[in-house]
Amino acid sequence: MVNNSFTCAARILPFKTQVEHSQPSAPATNHPIEGEVAFCVRGVISPVLSNIYLHFTLDLWFEKRFKAQCQGEAYLVRFADDFVGSFQFWGDAQNFQRQLRERFAQFNLELAEEKTRLLLFGRFAAIERRKHGQRPETFEFLGFKHVCGEDRAGRFALIRIPCTKSCRKFLARAREWLLGHRHWKRRQQQQHLTVMLRGFYQYFALHHCDRKLSWIRHEVQRHWVHALQRRGQRQRISWVYLSDRPGFELPSARTLHPAV
Repeated sequence: MVNNSFTCAARILPFKTQVEHSQPSAPATNHPIEGEVAFCVRGVISPVLSNIYLHFTLDLWFEKRFKAQCQGEAYLVRFADDFVGSFQFWGDAQNFQRQLRERFAQFNLELAEEKTRLLLFGRFAAIERRKHGQRPETFEFLGFKHVCGEDRAGRFALIRIPCTKSCRKFLARAREWLLGHRHWKRRQQQQHLTVMLRGFYQYFALHHCDRKLSWIRHEVQRHWVHALQRRGQRQRISWVYLSDRPGFELPSARTLHPAV
């Protein structure tokens, strides 16, 4: 979160279609664009600004300076303005949080307190918490809920499943589209819902996600039946009637990223 404005020089190359439609007569230039950004939330340039700003503020600082101070292994994973730091020792994690606040304060930045926390996670953390009768802690990152689990051989395994927020947002978007297009023919609705589900599968079809994705498919079908029942009052369409119809089928999920 940026408190004050800052000035940066960056060259942003828009898509070809954006250039043709928005500025058809503007000449191409290779000169950097210099501008002052005071406030930007969910804008097109927001991820670009995050990568430019945090690359120098966070990434290089972590690799060049802070990592050398750690007693054990330390890693940082960042996407735009969301990042997760993993450390072998608890003291390194506490030191990172303290120094990170000081580092951000130098650039008029601050952490989102509601999204920032320290937690025990990993193979040894799961073992220690199990000794005290506690379940391992979980966290959400990039739409996935990360859970400490076990594979079929009983070894530690990192389980990633779609988080509740991601599923709720997708189902709300599907329900809103169905209510606005319930006058469409059933085949047309089926084609559009198939595209929506496949797009959802492309991102979330990892290991251990089959049960959650099957539930998403069932919920979309339930919203579809509800939308079809509201098209008229003469005849109520039942789930039993539609379940065996080829025009009501939606694609099932399968693991698309087995190596991730």
